[in-house]
This record gives sequence, structure tokens and C-alpha cells, in this order.
Amino acid sequence: MDTLANLVQAVQDDLTVDDNSSLYAQPIIKRAINRAYRKAAGLFPWPELQDAKKTSTQANQEYYDYPQAWRSNSIWKLTILDSDSKDERYGESPDGSPLSFDDYLSWKEDYPDSTDKKWANQWRRFFIWPVPTTTGSNNLHVWGIKNTTALSDDSDTTVFSYSTPEANEAIELEAVAILKSKGDSEKSAEFRSTEAKQILVGAWGKVKKELAKYEKRQPMFDVPNFYGPTKGEDMRGRF
Repeated sequence: MDTLANLVQAVQDDLTVDDNSSLYAQPIIKRAINRAYRKAAGLFPWPELQDAKKTSTQANQEYYDYPQAWRSNSIWKLTILDSDSKDERYGESPDGSPLSFDDYLSWKEDYPDSTDKKWANQWRRFFIWPVPTTTGSNNLHVWGIKNTTALSDDSDTTVFSYSTPEANEAIELEAVAILKSKGDSEKSAEFRSTEAKQILVGAWGKVKKELAKYEKRQPMFDVPNFYGPTKGEDMRGRF
């Protein structure tokens, strides 16, 4: 069940209808599938939706608009090329994470002359410090989460089709739930919608487990045992 055509067929099978149905015509089914697709994609920050963009710094410009197709507050990494064309990562140590916007504003007030590289999300904008003094050329790089693109052609695939195919099953179930959400079928719709969410939660659990393999396993800091040895054990980094 990889393509839009596959999803339409699966929905028709569950509804026991064919292409000649007047109640569940194909355009109606496709709209329901796209609604379900948006819901599934928005439930978690799926790796399939991670994206990167380049833009240019502007002299004396502190804030910049989000890429149009990205989710709000979703940027997690920001770098700017230095004079030697090397990416300098902005943000908090050690992972380059942003300050909250309130903390960013407070930090600027407290350290107006600082050259520490900070940044913050503010819904559909992001702020960088120090403020650029020159206009660059594709020197500002950001990473974030994009929105899905609507499925329109029968051959279109979801972002999950070749990586997390069980999510397509959830999309199909949610689409049927949307179509059956009125009248006598409301209870059936609730059941399908719950099942769809359970599939997505399970899929996300597997994704998180895979991502955890690449996380740092060693402590970020070397914490010495100031209280002396305990039974000969090395207790550094165990706090």
C-alpha cells in the first residue's frame, strides 16, 4: 500500500464500494486520505520530514522568516559560514540547541556586547545573535521539519511508503474513520481512529529506538569523584 491509488483501493475495500459509488466517490476518498495523511504526519517529528535549507544573512537583520513549508517552531539546528567558509554552529553547548525566546531576549539585555553565538525560535521566525554585519550568500543554514505535500496523482507516495509502511495502514484507517464519522457509523469511526493512532505510536516508538543508537552514550562532562575512591571504583561521570 505505497501509492495513492493503493490507499484509495484499500479505503474502497473497507467501505465495500467501487469506483461507481455515488456516496464515496474517488475525489471524496482522496480528500479524506489527504486529511488523514496530514494528521499522521503532524503527530510526531518524523525523520522522513526532516529538511535543510539555505538562505543569506542580511546586514543588521536579527530575525528571519521560516521556510514556508516548514512546521512552526521546528528548527533545531542553525549554522552560519564564517570568513573561512566553515560552518559555525550557533546555540547552547554541547548540542547547539536554541534558547527559549524569552530567555533569548533576557540574555540580550544582560549581555548586550557578548559575541557568544545564540539563537531562538519564535513561531514562524528565528533570531540570531550576534546580529550579522554583512550580507552573505547562502551562508545561513537551518534544519527543521517540513509539512507534507498533498497526494494528487495515483502514483504519488507518502513519506512513509518506503521507510515506515505501517504508517500508511494508519492513514487508510483514519481516512475510513473520517468518511464514517457521521450517523450510525460514528462508533466504528472512533474505533478505527484509535487503532490508527496506536499504529502510529508504535511506529514512532521504533523510530525513537533506532535514533537512540546514535545518541551519545558517554557523559558530556568528566565529573571527578571529589570524595575519594570508593571500593576502588571509578565513579566519574555517574551523576
